[in-house]
Amino acid sequence: MSRVRREPDRRGAAVLLVLLAFVWGLHWVVTKVGLRDMPPFTYATLRVAGGLATLVVLLAVRGQLRLPARSDLPVVASVGLGQVATSVALMNLALQVVPAGRSSVLVYTMPLWVAVIMAVFLRVRPARREVFALAVGIVGIALLLNPAAIDWGSGGQLAGSAALLVSAVFWALTTIHVKHHRWAGTPLTLLPWQLLVAMAPLVVLALLVESGRSITWEPMTVAVLLFSGPLATGFAVWANQVLTLALGPLVASTALLAVPVVGLASGALLLGEPVSALDLAGFALTLAGVALLVRPAGSVESATATVTTG
Repeated sequence: MSRVRREPDRRGAAVLLVLLAFVWGLHWVVTKVGLRDMPPFTYATLRVAGGLATLVVLLAVRGQLRLPARSDLPVVASVGLGQVATSVALMNLALQVVPAGRSSVLVYTMPLWVAVIMAVFLRVRPARREVFALAVGIVGIALLLNPAAIDWGSGGQLAGSAALLVSAVFWALTTIHVKHHRWAGTPLTLLPWQLLVAMAPLVVLALLVESGRSITWEPMTVAVLLFSGPLATGFAVWANQVLTLALGPLVASTALLAVPVVGLASGALLLGEPVSALDLAGFALTLAGVALLVRPAGSVESATATVTTG
């Protein structure tokens, strides 16, 4: 498998980011709806299974379905356990008690953790432009968090919020690993194995915790699983890894601040979750931070990044 050294395609990355922001942003609402008919771990298992089945068929048709190289096993385990299994499980648990829009904002504090981990443990200092964009985006996220909208007396909401922050830290660690791993395969060819690894703990949790609970099968349930599996898992996890490789962990994670903007807007439009003037100000600042990163520029973190195409 050849490794191609090239400048990131900023326009292509921007298009992929818009698609990813729409899919993952809307998915917070989709998951909230799905949890009305499915237990959280069972839903998580079916979601990952749907993404896995889609990728197996796609790669089999393309003649690219193969075992991962031994050198790729660490990133298979990292993404499968640290990002997919952990994020999906905690997301489904938290969304039972935390509004969809607020949940998306808490998870997307992830760029802050990426910056902290890279600075403290890897001694990597972000470029001035990246620091400014991250600062603008984080201020926007801080406004979107809006402590006045959180029920601090609800133990469930506090526990759910804490779970989402833990998910953000795990995702940050995985994002950094994805960038620094020496890929033998590609994000596309490794993704089925990452999802297979993710399914193992989710199946065990579903059997242990939810064996006596049933699924309410309705047309909406099927529609939710079709969105959650092929799109929000198969496509979105692949797109996230491609963006991380092309742009670097800090730029890619900061650019993904567009996701909670879509998530809050979707929660307001589709679920009637309230949006205040403070939220609108947060929207504007968050999108401004994203725009600073995805617009064409001379020097970015990964201008000469090694990209594995797939």
